[in-house]
Amino acid sequence: MVMKLQDSEVRYTLKLHTDLSEPQQRLMRNVVRLLPFAASLPQQDVCVFTMAKDEQILVFGHIKDWPQAEIMPDIRLLKPYEVGLWQDLLHTGRSVKGFMERKHGQLARLLAFPIVDNGGKCIGGIAMLHNGLEPHTEEPLMAASDVLAETTYMAMIVPQQNQAELYTPLSYQDGIIIFDEAGIILYANEAASHLVDLLGFDRRLVGTSIYGGSLKMSWVKQAIRDHRGAVAEEIYGDIIVEQTILPINAGTRAKRSFLFLKDKTALRRKEQELMVKNSVIKEIHHRVKNNLQTVAGLLRMEARRSDSDQVKKALQEGVSRIESMALVHEVISHYEEDYIELRTIAEELIRLLKRSFFRSEDNVQCEYIGDSILLSSQRAGYVSLILNELISNSFEHGFGCLKTEETISSGSMVVAGYLTKGLITLTVTDNGCGLPDDFDVKASRRLGLQIIQNLVTNELGGTMTIEDRAHRDEMQADAARKSAPHQGTIVTITFPE
Repeated sequence: MVMKLQDSEVRYTLKLHTDLSEPQQRLMRNVVRLLPFAASLPQQDVCVFTMAKDEQILVFGHIKDWPQAEIMPDIRLLKPYEVGLWQDLLHTGRSVKGFMERKHGQLARLLAFPIVDNGGKCIGGIAMLHNGLEPHTEEPLMAASDVLAETTYMAMIVPQQNQAELYTPLSYQDGIIIFDEAGIILYANEAASHLVDLLGFDRRLVGTSIYGGSLKMSWVKQAIRDHRGAVAEEIYGDIIVEQTILPINAGTRAKRSFLFLKDKTALRRKEQELMVKNSVIKEIHHRVKNNLQTVAGLLRMEARRSDSDQVKKALQEGVSRIESMALVHEVISHYEEDYIELRTIAEELIRLLKRSFFRSEDNVQCEYIGDSILLSSQRAGYVSLILNELISNSFEHGFGCLKTEETISSGSMVVAGYLTKGLITLTVTDNGCGLPDDFDVKASRRLGLQIIQNLVTNELGGTMTIEDRAHRDEMQADAARKSAPHQGTIVTITFPE
């Protein structure tokens, strides 16, 4: 299988090693672009070649047992005597058919065809070698190989425009059928015969009509009339077959078409199983969210009934934590994948907590900035609990000193997330009262901080720092305090992606 050559590499190589004009180089690049497709067809090696400077031959594509003269992967320069037949084609512009000596004196069936520019000049060629064919090989096998090679060449020279999906490389399990303008099958590989046999049809394909069998081909005639490829899936009992038609019209040559048959039964069943699994998982997340919200509602009722301010506060903190977990399950229940964006978690928590802590007349600006970061549902649950504690602390303790006549007028908080070299850095920054002078995160007995530290260290495998914003630069700390009495707090959490 030839690797997919980068167009920039092909362009650079053609410009450096050939005297081809820009339009000629563009034509060569368009042909080289189809090499992965051509090389995936069975039993043949395919390459594209052109005349290089100093009478050398520039070759694109991988050929087994080839002289090692690579200038880039799958790009090589060869001496004319190594590929004399190809040099003849470049000079005469005529196709070559015969046998070519390979490594250790082995012969391989060779068919080479010209690449001709708009002015009728031969600027390169497409060569196909079949390693399993020798001069004494039976004629039917030789003829079948030639049909495949000729049709591959026709498909590369006159490709379907804007239909790249028709040229997806095939696997050895995919069936290949070639038929002519009248619908008579000229070639069918073993995979096609095997698949047709599984469908319960007659295995004898070559020589029969593509329209006369039991394959569902009514859409093919329309595709050929429109000179445009098409893909359709057909169901034959318990088997699902993807049928791809690739019509080929190589100028004055006889019209032919490729029909590719791919058994999609196992893939479609797996997709169906995944759809059912995803639906079940989404329903589970939805029910967990409902249960958590029910528990939160019960705790709110208890808080309203309690006469103790301390109990009310503790219950409200519990409600907030439960709602942050319910938020993750609610978001996942609407997603197709089991991943959530950090931005979604942060913005939803900000919205919910602002509604709980502030009145409509309070002026508190909150936002999320940073990268688009995906988290698995499990890690999203941990991060939501951490953000819940940090945002709640900012709202409850950080903005208390900003109140003027019971109204907060200038509160600001930013949640930021960045991904750098496999590490996620999450920061929560506010412009509130800052930390007490005697604050020690390690000695703190507050439950919220203990929850954060445990989740960051044990569940996310990360680290956390809490500091006054002014203390981030000790040289400017005093000046910063004098210019702004409330510097606020910044919490930084770093953990592996």
